Amino acid sequence: MPVQLMRNLSDLQAKINSADANRLFIVDFFADWCGPCRFIAPIFENFSARFTNATFVKVNVDNSPDISQFYGIRAMPTFVLIKEGREMERIQGANPQALEVAINKYYSSTPANPNAASDEERSFLQQFIPVAEKVKFYADVVYKTLAVSVIPVEELRLQATDENGVVNRLQLAKGLLNWFKNDFFSWCDSPICESCGNQTPKGAGLSGTPTIEERECGADRVEVYSCQCGQEVRFPRYNDPAKLLETSAVPTPLPQLSVFRKGRCGEWANCFALMAAAMDFDVRFIYDVTDHVWIELWIPECDNWVHCDPCENIIDRPLIYEKVILALLTSILISESVLQGWGKKLSYVIAFGTDHVYDVTWRYTLDHKKTLRLRNRVREPVLSNFLMKLNSRMGSNATPERAKELRRRRVRELVEFLVIGERPTDGGNYGGRTSGDVAWRAARSELGCSAKKDTVITMNQQELANKKFSLEYNCAQDVYTRGPETIKGWSTYANFSGQIQRKQEADWKMAYLCRREGGSQAEVSWSIDLNDVKAKSFRLQVFGTQVYENGSVVVTVCAGEVCFPMRKDSTEIVIDDVPLGILKISAHFSGGKGDNAFQHAQLFRTPLDSPEAQMKIDIELQ
Repeated sequence: MPVQLMRNLSDLQAKINSADANRLFIVDFFADWCGPCRFIAPIFENFSARFTNATFVKVNVDNSPDISQFYGIRAMPTFVLIKEGREMERIQGANPQALEVAINKYYSSTPANPNAASDEERSFLQQFIPVAEKVKFYADVVYKTLAVSVIPVEELRLQATDENGVVNRLQLAKGLLNWFKNDFFSWCDSPICESCGNQTPKGAGLSGTPTIEERECGADRVEVYSCQCGQEVRFPRYNDPAKLLETSAVPTPLPQLSVFRKGRCGEWANCFALMAAAMDFDVRFIYDVTDHVWIELWIPECDNWVHCDPCENIIDRPLIYEKVILALLTSILISESVLQGWGKKLSYVIAFGTDHVYDVTWRYTLDHKKTLRLRNRVREPVLSNFLMKLNSRMGSNATPERAKELRRRRVRELVEFLVIGERPTDGGNYGGRTSGDVAWRAARSELGCSAKKDTVITMNQQELANKKFSLEYNCAQDVYTRGPETIKGWSTYANFSGQIQRKQEADWKMAYLCRREGGSQAEVSWSIDLNDVKAKSFRLQVFGTQVYENGSVVVTVCAGEVCFPMRKDSTEIVIDDVPLGILKISAHFSGGKGDNAFQHAQLFRTPLDSPEAQMKIDIELQ
């Protein structure tokens, strides 16, 4: 264990008082000007490496007079040996042999409690304590009342109510998540300058000291940015979720400055957790030590805790943070597909409820054996012992009925985690992270990998019998309509190369497809198998193509050896006597200028409340 430098008496006493009964403390009182102190210093370091169940501490008498006065130090170096809070012996002078004899006299190589944490383990475990305090907000009646006041409760409940008048909690969670992501909260790479209204330079924030007001609202740290106009712009990282609900009390002509409802993943998860609790969800705050947080909600219809990431507007995708590759096989297509994920290497993922805390790492990892090899920061019995004690403390006020229900849920959860070998996947297609500036995501290794999947649409029996194929896509609702069926998600039928995304603009209330940030060009396409089916006619209608600056969207249809581009003054392509083979509809995105170049070429741009389809494909068969 490395030698630790102690600066004040209270910290030293706290460390001694919290130590295991068998742990020996050796305190070296030294001075920089002391020659014998310099002589024995490397020997003291070697002892710290040899005697691993002892804590070696150095105290500079000139910088820490309170400690040296408390122990009555009169000469340097002086070594004080302490065990169970009592001084056992002291040695004056740089005598390595005498010091080693004294250490061996009181040293025990095994802790009195094998589950007691070492200093390094205790330092690692300490990060979980503030998180346990944070979740208390979600049970606060006043806080939940404030949250309800800004949520469109009735509208969300109505959307989640079935024909029998029963509210589906999973649908309610999805609705709340979508509203929070698109209408309420906003991401902040860097703050907007209140003076000029421009965004401050990304990635240029310096660490500042929170003001008294900022600390009162839970900001234990603040980022300070320098705007190009010369103003200093502060970005307090608020931990009080009620603060994140507020709008500015000071009127401003700049709408982007009028709210505190912004932040990164910590603020997003914290604020959304309070809102979900206010909507009567049982909430967990999920803390990942590799620097991400999200939420779990208890969904009665699933009888399970369901993963929910408000930053990404994603629900029930627990494997998204990792990265795997698998073959995808469905009734619609057969292809090789990349189940991307963010590419994170998860090791410790801890769930904090208002009255419990559990290790849920295994819900979010695919290969448990591989994950175990990454869990090297704390011994498993020590972690288990720590979480058990913390769980007992957090649940001390739970009713017997609540405690019984929590035990039932935990047993169910543990059964879910008991997987031999790699976990089976759900076959879904997982993208890299979308929230945050692309450089910031790249620095955190959360972009995932680029993905390409080959989807070929084939006619089903009903379409062959009717001699008609029809497929429509509504970008506002992000759904396909194929005959009587509706299919969620633009990528379900689409092939794509490069980085394509569906983007919603909360301010303009619009949705569209475009490139991801950082990509210079990309393509999305739809392939229809006409190898064994003779088509009499084909008609494609595309609406909502929008370009800015020098952005470009080129739509083409290729059938056999002939390709038909869509004219700029037209919204349709019609082909008679379609040749056999694969019919491919493509849209190529390129161009644009500046930081927002990726948005300067848009496909299917439409208002969020539009019921109309932006793409219509009609094929008549012979």
